[in-house]
Amino acid sequence: VLFRSGEGRCPALEVMIATPAVRNLIRENKTHQLASSMQTGKKYGMQVLDDAIMDLYNRGWVSGEDAYAKANEKSRFRPLLKNPPQDFTEA
Repeated sequence: VLFRSGEGRCPALEVMIATPAVRNLIRENKTHQLASSMQTGKKYGMQVLDDAIMDLYNRGWVSGEDAYAKANEKSRFRPLLKNPPQDFTEA
């Protein structure tokens, strides 16, 4: 949940569909590969968290700073910051 620009909050949602590929990854205990499978599964309606956050930012619902704070892949959101820190290191 991110604070909405103006007032209120808005959800950023990850969506995973139980496709045969996803089921196989879970069955084989390869859960570390699920994010990659979700990225390639957009045609099935899957969505990773960072894509949801970017969509909220593009709609003007959240600030670049809030998007960056909640993102998993910080480098993707760094250009959105108005005043990026000088000693920037990504986790």
